[in-house]
Amino acid sequence: MPNYELIIIGAGIAGMTAAIGARERGIKKILMLEKESNVGGIINQCIHNGFGEKLIGEKVTGPEYICHIEKQLEKANVDVVLNANVLDITREKVVTYVSPKDGVKDESAGAIILAMGAKEKYSGNFLIPTNGLTGIFTVGEAQRIVNLEGYLPGKKTIIMAKDKWGFIMARRLIIEGGNVEGVILENEFNKIANPEIESIIDGFNIPIIENSKVINVEGKTRVQKIRIMNVNDKTITEKECDSLLLSVGFVPEVSILRKLKINFDDKTLGPKVRDFKTSLDGFFACGNIIYGEAALNMEEIDGIECGIKAAEYIQKYIY
Repeated sequence: MPNYELIIIGAGIAGMTAAIGARERGIKKILMLEKESNVGGIINQCIHNGFGEKLIGEKVTGPEYICHIEKQLEKANVDVVLNANVLDITREKVVTYVSPKDGVKDESAGAIILAMGAKEKYSGNFLIPTNGLTGIFTVGEAQRIVNLEGYLPGKKTIIMAKDKWGFIMARRLIIEGGNVEGVILENEFNKIANPEIESIIDGFNIPIIENSKVINVEGKTRVQKIRIMNVNDKTITEKECDSLLLSVGFVPEVSILRKLKINFDDKTLGPKVRDFKTSLDGFFACGNIIYGEAALNMEEIDGIECGIKAAEYIQKYIY
């Protein structure tokens, strides 16, 4: 028999809720491995109300939602190992990880849920010569700096946006006393506008620069000025700033899965799934790792159904 009925790799909101789903279906021995020093993943840095309506009946901030789920995990006696870096996963469902607590350790399972999430990554969606200047961040980095570390990336910021997250960041900077010199969109605003974005920017007078892109960044050691080109008429304008935030790609964390020869989705770049089942028997996946870029525009991303599917598999094929 395996050491655990279920091992979940990743303790973001998808992995945490997958554990709850499996536990509610009778799976008792669950191990969750998380590479960070706390559970919750990127939702910890999302302090706007917009999470939890499906599970707890109201929209709360990311940290409040994580706190609620974490308490449920504690009641369910789910084993959680933090600072755990997964070194290897075999097709026989043996996971090797290293942590300060356990050293290098192997654990086997009846089923495995992959919930490693996704990360920001430059994907060639913009070409800007920066000359090694400081003051340039991704939107996700800036969100972490402001919401978790408590300081501003700059006093005069320009944001290259492609979805609601750029506008959420702009609003947050203004609330914290910073100045947003402009939010740059490569297309027209009405192509991404929706009631949620309208409510985010309502009353904040955020300058929106449509049909444009940054073509150059200037400064001595830190960003001081950018050049913006209108993609329609090719006119070029300049704006002073001390920080530039970039909306980059959001790519699933799959490097450790390559040797498993799981089938990958050409569009999301994550594991290909059907009802959360991957192409490899006993392996399931949920959360940002299967949604990729699409996750940025999704209302709720939880793993409840994935946990249920894994539980059904364990009960049918392991016992």
